[in-house]
Amino acid sequence: MAYLVKGAPFRYKGAIDVSDCHSSAEVMEKAHLAWNVNKCELYAKMPRMLGNTPESDIDSFNFGLNQYRNVPKAYGTYRTDCNYPLGLVGEKYEIVQNTEAFNFFDDAIGKNQAIFQTAGYFGRGERIFVSAKLPNNILVHGDPVDNYLVFTNSHDGSSGVKILFTPIRVICQNTLNAAIRSTSNYVSFRHTQSVHENIDIAHQILGICDVMSRNIGDYYRQLAETEMKDAEVDDYLCRVVLSKTEYGKLITNGFTPTQLVNRSYHAANDNEISTQKVNIISNMREYYEYGIGQERIKGTAWGAFNAVSGYYSNLENNSGTKRMDALLYGSRANILKYAVNNIAA
Repeated sequence: MAYLVKGAPFRYKGAIDVSDCHSSAEVMEKAHLAWNVNKCELYAKMPRMLGNTPESDIDSFNFGLNQYRNVPKAYGTYRTDCNYPLGLVGEKYEIVQNTEAFNFFDDAIGKNQAIFQTAGYFGRGERIFVSAKLPNNILVHGDPVDNYLVFTNSHDGSSGVKILFTPIRVICQNTLNAAIRSTSNYVSFRHTQSVHENIDIAHQILGICDVMSRNIGDYYRQLAETEMKDAEVDDYLCRVVLSKTEYGKLITNGFTPTQLVNRSYHAANDNEISTQKVNIISNMREYYEYGIGQERIKGTAWGAFNAVSGYYSNLENNSGTKRMDALLYGSRANILKYAVNNIAA
């Protein structure tokens, strides 16, 4: 089977290459993000009442056959350059404009030093992001891993401001996970009154990034030095994909993880394991053997972990915002966190 590099999660179709930009202002212009967002009251459209409107309903008006009434404590956000509506938000929602959000990179990394990569927005601007490669990288016994910061912000109330540190293995563009042990690899703030103060505090994350890079580098090198037999790899992949109940039932009923890896549907059916999970485990195992950059790291815990990250980075049929969310913040990020922290269990 031929494997293709799908690319880092923030290099989706439609993202703008901003690697030639040297400041957030240049990024804003090139990625078409130099627009502002405003918040407005919401009015509900309903059939016009017959007779006079009660005096208590002073915050309403009639137009044609319809009556429009203010919705208490409900607001909408919209782009001021084109009046596109973006989302529904609450009374306490504080807007963070794109320009003030992305100034973070100039202040934190240093103007003319940020190695910007991509920037863009989803939909009509409901969500925006910018990614930058950090100057320091990790070498895992000659296997280069680049470090990235990804900044995301929503204007539709779906999520807060997020700043994430993520390593990407260069040879295959696997999205790895820096959240080892009890640490977290991102900070997140809600759009409330303190959000602007929190962004100032978030500048400190870059000071932490050097420490995180050293720690995660040491951990990855430890994985590269840890040998794993084929049966151990099979067991690891099953523990990553299956629930504890499914895994326990498999073992209790006298089946081995290797049987499941080899698509033994008898083992799957007897233990009520879905065909989808069997296929995922089998595909991960195949990636472990033949995936991009796997030849020189097979037989190690580093190779086993990259089989998991390689599957979700390059094989799973996700794209755009769905892929970005899943790998960096969502369910796949949780799986990768479990995978990197339980490889030696």
